[in-house]
This record gives sequence, structure tokens and C-alpha cells, in this order.
Amino acid sequence: MWDKQEDMKIVGDCTNITRSFCDLTDVWVNMTEMYIPKVVGFRGNAALVSCMGSFFLAMDTLPLDPPEFEIIRFTDHVSVNVKFQSVAPKILNEEELQFYLALIEEQSGGIVKKHKPKTNGNITENFSYVINKLIPKTNYCVSVYFEPKDPRKINRSPLKCTLFQPGWESGMTEFAGRTIHQP
Repeated sequence: MWDKQEDMKIVGDCTNITRSFCDLTDVWVNMTEMYIPKVVGFRGNAALVSCMGSFFLAMDTLPLDPPEFEIIRFTDHVSVNVKFQSVAPKILNEEELQFYLALIEEQSGGIVKKHKPKTNGNITENFSYVINKLIPKTNYCVSVYFEPKDPRKINRSPLKCTLFQPGWESGMTEFAGRTIHQP
């Protein structure tokens, strides 16, 4: 593998192998760089074949799985707790993940609102987002996903829903596709 700032380097896990595939995700360190893999086939000490290619790790070609999340209903708002640990690919650094930060989509009464959370600090840690100004006796459904450059490539999480009922006790209501009442 080679990038513009380094000489070619040998990828240890891809040396002296007989399989036709080698996972290079651990050596990709920058999504904005072009990488040039070089494959050399040997028999003994003699090189039989050598080929090179190049590719650009454009984010719009890599769909990101949505982050895990839970919704917690309070007496006057809903809190969306987003968990990034399981979703952040090894090849994304914090700055790149910030650019594609999750959108929180709220659906209620046939209206869809998109929330783009602003975060400070380490985006690879969990964060909470509050949805307030809720209408009583209304079912609120939430989905969380990363915003791709191509809107046709959105990979939404399953909806998690809760019925906003002022005066009810606060509590967790996170079940995909159904509403859970907690009187």
C-alpha cells in the first residue's frame, strides 16, 4: 500500500497468502486519500505477476450502518440517546465521522422533522439529543442514521416509537415498530 506521503509498505497480514482476498481496512487511515495497492505473485523467489490499481475511499460509496439508539420519554420531552461505538468503522477518523454525523428523524402525525445534532468533543462517544415542544396524545417515532452524499443511499435504523402523554411517569420506551405505553 502507498499514499502520497509514504513509500510503499508491505501489509503483514497480506504477505505469503494463498487466498485471493486480503482485508486492508486496518491499514486505510484516511478516507480522503487515494490508495494504490500493488499485488505481486511469487513462486519461490521468482515474481510471476505484478499488478497495481488505485482507488479512492469516497464516503458516498461506503454506506454506514445506523448507530444504535434508545428513546426515553419524559414528562415534557423525549430524549434520544445515540451510541456510536458499534457503528464507527475503523477507517473513519473522528473528523470524518463528525462530517457524516447522524441525523435524527422524528415522525408524528404524518409530519417528518429532521434534526442535525451539534456535538462537542469526541463524536465516537455516546450523546443525547432532546426533542421537545411535543404535542400531547401524539405518537412520536424516531429513526437515526448517517447522512450520505447520495440521499438514495440512506440506511435508516428501524423506527422506535412512544406516545407522548403529559403527566405520565418518565421512562424508557424503545421498541421498534410499536408503541409502548407506560402509565
